[in-house]
Amino acid sequence: MILQNVLEMVDPVHSNRVSLLAGQFARHLNLSSHEVEVIQAAAKYHDIGKISIPLSILQSVEPFTDIQRKIMQRHVQYGLSILSVYNSEEMEVAKTIIATHHERWDGKGYPNGLSGNNIPLAGRIVALCDVFDALSSERPYKPAWALGQVLDYIRSERGKAFDPELTDKFLELICEGVSEGIAL
Repeated sequence: MILQNVLEMVDPVHSNRVSLLAGQFARHLNLSSHEVEVIQAAAKYHDIGKISIPLSILQSVEPFTDIQRKIMQRHVQYGLSILSVYNSEEMEVAKTIIATHHERWDGKGYPNGLSGNNIPLAGRIVALCDVFDALSSERPYKPAWALGQVLDYIRSERGKAFDPELTDKFLELICEGVSEGIAL
């Protein structure tokens, strides 16, 4: 209940969309139904640490200064701290997602500069879902991007920010969903 209350305070619409998309993507990757369920449930916690970030930064319409960017990046540490007292399978996967969804395939991400397959699969899945939702949704600092623009950006980050094979599968999922009229 406490975690649910915290989630409700930290962009619950974004968290829920990322969670649902992560579940759809995990299913598209032919993961087991149990893995799909756990990844989907755990993904909703990916940004829980933002509860500890000042609203002035979260709601900023200006580009971040270097100091603000470093403060925002601390949401990973804060999220891990919030979940540190929980040890269920879902919470362990949530911690993995929190710790790795900002890592990049090329090793230029944070917090640990992991690269390639050293980034756990759940983190690589949520990274794509998080960016897709953030770009395709209105945020305080930007309007929603058109779907084509979002997909072009994701393609451009293939092998840089994102796992190339997962990028191809993600684009396939989104294009299939669009062609079938599925709400994303």
